Amino acid sequence: MRNLITILFLILVASGCGLPQFKVEKSVSMDLTKEKNDMFDFAVVIYDMQTKQYVYFNDSLVAVPFSPASTFKIPNTLIGLETGVLKDSTTKLLADSMAPITLQYAFRHSIVPYYQELARRVGEKDMQSYVKRFHYGNEKVSPELTTFWLNGDLRISALQQMEFLYKIEKRQLGLRPESYQTLMDIFELRVDQPFHLYGKTGWGFQDGKDIGWFVGFANWGKSRYLFATIMTSPEGNYGKFDFGNKRIDVTKAAFQALYKR
Repeated sequence: MRNLITILFLILVASGCGLPQFKVEKSVSMDLTKEKNDMFDFAVVIYDMQTKQYVYFNDSLVAVPFSPASTFKIPNTLIGLETGVLKDSTTKLLADSMAPITLQYAFRHSIVPYYQELARRVGEKDMQSYVKRFHYGNEKVSPELTTFWLNGDLRISALQQMEFLYKIEKRQLGLRPESYQTLMDIFELRVDQPFHLYGKTGWGFQDGKDIGWFVGFANWGKSRYLFATIMTSPEGNYGKFDFGNKRIDVTKAAFQALYKR
């Protein structure tokens, strides 16, 4: 397989949109073999914003496209804010809900009906326009407006997730400052000491496998990182281990390995 630097170069060239793209000065593999298990496969990639260095595990999986599942709530939130459907983190969309579900709550707890209603209000035309403008994955908003990121045609790789996070971090999407800030404010702190991880999970099903994501931003002192973890497990393994938490556990292990370097 081509090395990670070559893959990154090809992705960045193909997705160029006239803005300065992030540079990879060095790519270094990390040893997470102790986290491996016959029940699942996974890959982790971490980008250091200061040194422009990638640290990764399992380069055979980082460029494979998968359904984004609930990680699409990241661009969906920005689209909702830019179109005016969402006003701020307190916006409520589900009028018939017994609970006062705000944007912040819906994002952190992955409330699918909230984001499906958001997609309806945004509309197919604007949704497709923004997904294309963001160069998000394969840019396919099909076949259904309210499910294309769950079981539709939209696909994105871990490396493409990183590219999109970089554009958010560097404010390269041409959006209002308030939209970026609202998004960053609703990310949930998943772990601290010494790293503070602000991530969004995603869980879907594709080609007979459970697909799990954990993507986001991290702080360690004055250092800033982007990260993306992808995990797959055959359907027959469902319920045999804690798939939901395992995505976060291997990400923690990756940052711990980085901390010890």
